[in-house]
Formats: sequence, structure tokens, C-alpha cells
Amino acid sequence: MRLAGLVAMLMVAGCSRGSGGGDAGAGESAGADAGADAGAGAGAGADADAGAGAGAGAGADAGAGAGAGAPAVRPPLPPAPAGEAVRSTLTSLDREPLLRAELVRLREHFGGDAGRDARGPFSMQRAELAGGRSALLLSRPDESDPIVLALDRDQLLFAKERPTAGIASPAEHPVIAPGPEGGVAVFTWVSRLRLVAARMWADDANPYAELEVFHPAACDELHVAYAPKAGWVVACGSKDGAVAQRLKEDLTCSWAREGIAVGTASPVAHLAIAFDSPSSWKLTERASAVGGDRTVTFRYGLDGASLDR
Repeated sequence: MRLAGLVAMLMVAGCSRGSGGGDAGAGESAGADAGADAGAGAGAGADADAGAGAGAGAGADAGAGAGAGAPAVRPPLPPAPAGEAVRSTLTSLDREPLLRAELVRLREHFGGDAGRDARGPFSMQRAELAGGRSALLLSRPDESDPIVLALDRDQLLFAKERPTAGIASPAEHPVIAPGPEGGVAVFTWVSRLRLVAARMWADDANPYAELEVFHPAACDELHVAYAPKAGWVVACGSKDGAVAQRLKEDLTCSWAREGIAVGTASPVAHLAIAFDSPSSWKLTERASAVGGDRTVTFRYGLDGASLDR
């Protein structure tokens, strides 16, 4: 489907509800072809820095296979660990060891031609990817000037200096997470259209998919947790409580278009999502109460049903 106004001139895969949403989705293929077809052309024009030579890897692999008489088969990467990206604040870019090899790039990104201040503080999110790799999303504390770095230890795999380019402005609360097949995903709240969108890249920097995830009424903060086979649990918190959606690994959704209400019905903040088993996850939130704010935790199955008794 084509999502008018969200991603200019891109084919966008809508997150349709899959039947039998309660299973982990390991063998589900109903939406896989749609997601793969959408991902094949997604981001072709919107992501200006999709990665120099993004298609070169495929050609090189094909050429190597042609000479050898059989295509080379890359062994699968160990899966990414379950959980959310870790968030932190950097007082300066050179305080983070992972960034030292990219300081010139980052100072140019945050300083720019206009001579803006490239000093801190900066917000950083770090997601652990498949195969021991990692992905970083850095921005200013007000979420402006985001940049994504995919790293293999201290080696840069690729950079996306405008990870939300082409998404209807303002694209708020960007969150980084592992993507399919060892890649990277960025989720963001598109307030003008009242939807949470996702942009995904393969592990070779090529665009993988553009998705509508769900349509909550409000989203003051956005959180995403990933687990192998379970997929992504995406939650928005606001003054009306929290709503969530599960995006399965075949890129179809488990629950209603607007998501499902989770946690308390009171104003919430400081959400956290964690998987506590292959078939269940927990939401922790800071909720308003008569005697003052309190931290509460709720447990759910992959079908969205409460497991609290």
C-alpha cells in the first residue's frame, strides 16, 4: 500500500493484523511476502545517505559465486539479545569509547556548515544487534539532529546521517532497535498523522522496509523492545495511559490498528519493556496515584492478554 504524506515517493508496507497473533510468529508467512516486497524498494529516494555502494555487496557476492561455481552461503548470525536499547546522556562525544573512531564525522554532523555548537550534552541509545554488533542513535537532548551508526566492535558498518528523512515532520521520539536479519530499525512517532512508523535497513545498509506500526491517539514517549521469534513490542505513554502493539518478525501486527491499552489508565511516564520468557513480556511504568506517583509492573502474553492474577 502507499501511505500518502508519510514517506515521499516510497512504497510503504502497512502493518496488517495477522491471524493467530498469540504465537511467536516463527513460522508465520502470511505477511512476509508483503514485507519483503515493500522492503525491496523502500527508502530508494528518501534516505539520501542509504550507504555508498549499498548495492555493491550483492553484486560482489553474485560475482564471487559465479566464479566459484556455487553461491557463497553466509552462516547465520547469532540472534540479537532481547530487550530495549540502553539510553544514556553524554556530556561530550569523546567520553564514549565506541565513538572515538567516528569523532570527525560526528563533530561535522552536529557542528555543520553553520558552525553550530558540536559540544554536549547528547542523548544516546545503544541497541545490541545480531552477531555481537551494535547500533547507536545519537541526537541532541531535544531529539534534533539524529544520526544512526551501525558498528561491529570498533568498525563502522554504516551510518545514516538523516535516519528519519522523508518521514512527515515532525518525526518525534526516535527509538533504535535490532532490525530483521541482523539489520537496524528506527521507530518514530509521527504526530501529524497520529501513527508510529518504522524504517528498517538490512545489515549491508540497504533499505529493508517502511512500515506503519500502529495508530495511537497520543504518544508522549515511545519505547521498543525486541526478542528473537517474538518480534518487537512497541509502547506509547501519555496522560491517558499506555498503548502497545506487537510487530511480528514477518512484519505483520498482532493487535488492533490502534494498539491495545496496557498498564494503568492514569497518566504514565518512564515506561520500560522487558521480555521475561519466550512467550511473555513486562511493562513497567511510573503512574499517577492518589497518594503520589508509584512504579508498577504488568505482565502480558504475546497475544496481549494480561498474565497478572
